[in-house]
Amino acid sequence: MKHKLYIYKSYIALAIGVLIFLGGCEIKSPELTAMLESSASTTQLTTGREVSRRYQDSAKPLLGKPDRPEVRIEYEPINNYTKEDVYDEIVASLDENNWATEEVYIIRSGYYRASLPQDGFSILATVNIQSDRNIVSVRLRTVPR
Repeated sequence: MKHKLYIYKSYIALAIGVLIFLGGCEIKSPELTAMLESSASTTQLTTGREVSRRYQDSAKPLLGKPDRPEVRIEYEPINNYTKEDVYDEIVASLDENNWATEEVYIIRSGYYRASLPQDGFSILATVNIQSDRNIVSVRLRTVPR
């Protein structure tokens, strides 16, 4: 009898666990889906490797300010390449894939911004050489049009 009770409790615990897991799995917003499928997010580099990727979807407003979807990717150089080589390859990839460069940011060395129009919003990509680390970071976020 105790064995059957243990089995029933196990099934109930498993069912609750599955329901909690499924409740936490939300469908990605169209903005986040577009960012994850964009060329800036799917680039395969020959000069560096991806060391970190984080993303967050839209959240409810906190203190009246909406939280927009965002993707952050960090790359480090491989072999004899430098972080400047990684930066140049990422910027070249964005240019090849028709991202619109914001002219004001071309002048700044190690910092690049470009946007890619979508339906109802634009994806803004920021590429930045980290001065204190051997890392190049890419930040994607959405801005309303």
